[in-house]
Amino acid sequence: MPTRRDALILGAGGVAGALVGSGHSAVAAERMTPLQSLAIGNFHQSMAKIMARTSRIALPSYRFGVVMRSGISATGNSGSVTVEAAADLVGVDQAMLQRIAHAAFSDFVERIRATGRTVLGWNEISATSGFAKLARTPVPFVKKPFADARSVALVAPEYLPLVSLHSDAPLSDKSPFELGNWRALNAISAELKCLVMIPTIVFDFAALTGSGHKVYGGSANVGIQPGLYLVPLFTQLSFFHAKIALAGDLGKLILQDRVSVGQAGALVKTGSFNNRAEIEEWNAYVRSNVWWSQPNLAGPLRPTQAYDYATYQYRVNPDDFNTACLDAARGVHAVFAGSVDANRPA
Repeated sequence: MPTRRDALILGAGGVAGALVGSGHSAVAAERMTPLQSLAIGNFHQSMAKIMARTSRIALPSYRFGVVMRSGISATGNSGSVTVEAAADLVGVDQAMLQRIAHAAFSDFVERIRATGRTVLGWNEISATSGFAKLARTPVPFVKKPFADARSVALVAPEYLPLVSLHSDAPLSDKSPFELGNWRALNAISAELKCLVMIPTIVFDFAALTGSGHKVYGGSANVGIQPGLYLVPLFTQLSFFHAKIALAGDLGKLILQDRVSVGQAGALVKTGSFNNRAEIEEWNAYVRSNVWWSQPNLAGPLRPTQAYDYATYQYRVNPDDFNTACLDAARGVHAVFAGSVDANRPA
C-alpha cells in the first residue's frame, strides 16, 4: 500500500484537477465527431439496399430520448483508492421532450419527401391491420441498460405511438424473442406495399471517462465533459420491407461515434463527500521530518482508503436545449435522407 495517498483525482468541466495531492491528470474525454462533420461514414449500415425496393414510405413512430442520469467510478490499488461521480439532467420534462420530438419528426418527414419518395398519410397507416397489432410502449419509457450507468428516457411525439422492437435493445421493453411488433410492421409494409421506417435519436449531457478499476495501480481518476452529445448505438434508423405479413427484411443505420452537439446549460456541483483533509494531513506529516526526528511523538492516523464521491447537475437552458436538439436531429436526418436518396428504386 502506498505510503502517501496522493492518487485521487476528479476532473470536472473538461479540466482535470487534483483533489488529493498532485502529479496526476484525469483521463481525457474520448475523441468526438463534431456535428458539422457527421456523415454516413459515422454509421454502421446493414441491409440499406432494401430501401430501393419501393418509393412508398410509412413512418408510424419516432423515438426521441435523452440520458437523464449518468455516473462513473474508478478504483486503484485493489479498491483502496475510489472516486465516483454521478450527474443528473435538470430542467426538462415529458412535455418539453415531446414538443422537440414533434418538431424533429416534422423535419424528418420533409427531408424524406425531398428525396422524391411518397410519405404515406397517417390515416392510411393507422387503418392497416398491422398497425392495430402494434404493442405500444408507455410514454415516457425509462430504461437503464444492463451494465450501463445511464438511465434513458424515451418519448414519441404526442400524436404518435412509441414503438419498441426486439432489435432496439438495449433501449427496448421487448425481449429478443418478442417478434410481435416486427411482424406487425411487416404487415404494414405488405399491406401498403411500402418501406416502414422508425428513427431513434438519443442525447447525452456529459461525456464521462475514467481510469477503470486497477488492482496494482495506486491511482484512480474520472473526467466529466458537459455538453450535448449524440449517443452511439442508441441513435439509429430501423427500416422494414415485407411482401408477406409473416416475414420480411430488417435493416439499420447505427451511429458508431459519439457526436458533439454543443452546450445547452451548465454543469453544477451539488455535493461531495471525501477524505481529502485526512489524506493531506497524513501527506504533510510524511513530507515533514517530524516522524523521524521525534519518533515518540504521536502522529496522525494513517488513512487506509482514499475516496471522493461527487454529484452534479447539468442544468439546461430550455431555449438552448431545444435549439441544440433540433440542430442535431436535422444533422442526423440529413444522413438518413441521404441514404434513402442513394438507394433509389430502379
